Amino acid sequence: MGMVGLPTEEAFDYSINEIIKAKNTDEKELEYTVAYTFPESKVVALSLQRKKPIKPILVKIGEDIEGRAWDMFERTPNTFSSSRHYLSATESRVATAYERYSKIRPLIESNDIELYIKGDLSRKSFDAYAKQANITPQSLYNYLNQYLAFGSHPLALLPLTYLCGTNRKLPLNSEEAEAKRAKRGGTFIGAKGDSDEYLRRDATQEDIKRIKQFIKKHLSKVSDHKYTSLHSEFCQRLCYSSADVYGRKERYLDFRKYISIDQFTAHFQKHVDWKKWEELKTSVKAVQNNQDITRGKAQENSIGPSDTYEIDATTLNIYVVSRINSRGEYTAKEVIGRPYLYFVVDTFSGVIVGYCITYQRGVSAVKKALYNAFTNKVDFCARYGIQIDEDDWPCQHVCVRLFCDRGGEYTTSLYDDMLAADLKLETITFATSYLSKKKGTVEVNFDSQDKILFQRLDGSVKPNPAKDAVHPSNFAIHDIDSLNRLIIESILSFNRQRMNHTRLQSFDVFEGVKPTPLALWNKHISKRMASGNRRPKKLVMYAMLEQEEAKVTIDGILILSSELTYRTSHKGFQDWQQKIRFSGQAKPSIKVRVNKDDPRYAWYLSKQFGTEIIEFTLASHDERFEDLTAEEIRQQKQIEKQRMSINRKDRRMANVALQASIAEERELSNENTSTRPPDRKGIVAGIQDNFRQAQKSENARDVIETRNVFGTSAIDSSADYFDTPSLNSEGGSDD
Repeated sequence: MGMVGLPTEEAFDYSINEIIKAKNTDEKELEYTVAYTFPESKVVALSLQRKKPIKPILVKIGEDIEGRAWDMFERTPNTFSSSRHYLSATESRVATAYERYSKIRPLIESNDIELYIKGDLSRKSFDAYAKQANITPQSLYNYLNQYLAFGSHPLALLPLTYLCGTNRKLPLNSEEAEAKRAKRGGTFIGAKGDSDEYLRRDATQEDIKRIKQFIKKHLSKVSDHKYTSLHSEFCQRLCYSSADVYGRKERYLDFRKYISIDQFTAHFQKHVDWKKWEELKTSVKAVQNNQDITRGKAQENSIGPSDTYEIDATTLNIYVVSRINSRGEYTAKEVIGRPYLYFVVDTFSGVIVGYCITYQRGVSAVKKALYNAFTNKVDFCARYGIQIDEDDWPCQHVCVRLFCDRGGEYTTSLYDDMLAADLKLETITFATSYLSKKKGTVEVNFDSQDKILFQRLDGSVKPNPAKDAVHPSNFAIHDIDSLNRLIIESILSFNRQRMNHTRLQSFDVFEGVKPTPLALWNKHISKRMASGNRRPKKLVMYAMLEQEEAKVTIDGILILSSELTYRTSHKGFQDWQQKIRFSGQAKPSIKVRVNKDDPRYAWYLSKQFGTEIIEFTLASHDERFEDLTAEEIRQQKQIEKQRMSINRKDRRMANVALQASIAEERELSNENTSTRPPDRKGIVAGIQDNFRQAQKSENARDVIETRNVFGTSAIDSSADYFDTPSLNSEGGSDD
């Protein structure tokens, strides 16, 4: 059939898959496929051929087609079999097309297809077809419309994406690319652009090599990873050449190397390692936390309460002040900074079993947190003025396994032979460094504590503060004791009230166990863990405390790091001290254990004294340090050194002033005495008599001063001569 104008007579001879397209070549994209016909009403269903076809429109013969007059279009046979779309068929693409056809076939072969085209098919029925095909309603909609627009054949469902230049080998360089373009008649590979005559050429193998070189050597150094920035960086580094201009080397953009941003983007996407690129754009931690498909495994390996503990640390979002005055000022205290919070959480129940707020990071901080987790909490809470029963926080069990990350503080020195032998801790499991989702139980607690507690306090670091906001350290008023009191209250509330139904087992549901951490702990600590592993507090303390070197002295022991002296009443140790003293031995060094947050005590264990742990107490002259932390002791020591230094300087100035006064007095004395230098070898004659006379004169002056104070000197002046014997031999009286 040749191309003819659309008839307007009564005859209806339209057929499915016939093409109706615009006569105007400027609107050549307006090609409609007759998807369905309704002869009785002289209506055709037209599907516009486009990349994403939409539902067919119903047009009555002779009426406008989407606002364009009927006579602007003409009829033509379809050429689907020779079209680019059908010729793009490959084995894999054909398989995809038939797979899609199988999804829409039940609807195509039913009478509902006519209802769909008319728009009368209900949404419920359409969704039922999608559910039957196991695809989304949107996918069913897309497949149906593509099928109707491109020939109502299974191959109509071939993917509407094409690889430009499939199996075509890129030219070696720009010269070869230009030669091939001339041979083709001057056309470039790809779609025609609006300004092909300006800065356009085909990509070459050399371009691909440069892009690969850029990815390998320079991508990691780029700060901005937008495609525009990457393209500019690529051109700056690899698309410039140099020329000798009047004896000087000058760089210029070499258009034989320059490629457009579209070409760069297309080939960059083909050759870049997307995961590594995402890590460069964000961080390894962000990619693993947000895009890794794996999930945390800590909870899966826990068989009951106290079986597995998770431990992790974070920097608190709050600034704290010192508990002591740094410069003797009572109006303000020194802002120390942001302390660290260590949490120890039971993975089975979610109970917070222990914590530590400290200024330190490292093994000592981890040990303090574990010590808190492994011991009774009643005495600990009482230290901060909070009275609890053991049932309020019953966690005092040594775990079987400890789960932590590979941070610097979690080193093998933390789990040496001493710890394993004393506490029976079986194994340590390491997660990927700084990967929070691997330790989801403890990470959730950090987040909740920050939002519920710390963000309410003065001096807290707010998320996304305004640029002109006052720094939060200016509002700091809380010290470390205040934080401890608040977080204890928060932990007690969390353990008692936090609900998580996913931790319940089926038998917990039957028995009506509450989904709170404390309820799960109390229910299963005996049933699953045989009441758990409790160790003597003294043993836990000794195992977990910091090891320090000390010198044995006559006065006790001197810890070298803090320069604090400790004493003990242990008879055996005192006998050893005496032996060292009398034998003249050198002062031996010993290894003692201390708690740097509570310097009142030190402990020593040695085979020399059996299995007894010898306790030392802070010497009386160092008792001012007993309630201070190690950092505060250092501050106080520095303050005392400063005071002593100032005092020495003041005494020196006083001595200088005193010497000046001495010189003045000497001058005055010399005026009343002979200036002849003395030559007598013995004591000056008459000193004793002179001394007695001086005593009498001093007594006389004292009596005069007394009478002046009492107001009697003006009444009786006859007693000025004290050498006269008293008239009353019986002495004075108080009456």
